[in-house]
Amino acid sequence: MKELDKEFNWCDFPMTLRPKHIKDILGMSEKKMYEFLAKPPFHVARAGREIYISKLVFRNWFEGTKIDVFDNSESKGA
Repeated sequence: MKELDKEFNWCDFPMTLRPKHIKDILGMSEKKMYEFLAKPPFHVARAGREIYISKLVFRNWFEGTKIDVFDNSESKGA
């Protein structure tokens, strides 16, 4: 994997990432990217041979954060 030397904006990526996006973000070769996605450390959705990754799930893993788009305080009556 090469060093992450380019800046990128998360807004430039769709809400559902595909392997090509992961490849661009991580700077991996196509072969390494598919090896990585064979057993990823985050949830991926598969439909046949297609792979889909939530941008939020991937970004949380990538940045080591726990961003939650759902605020549960309303449903708890707070």
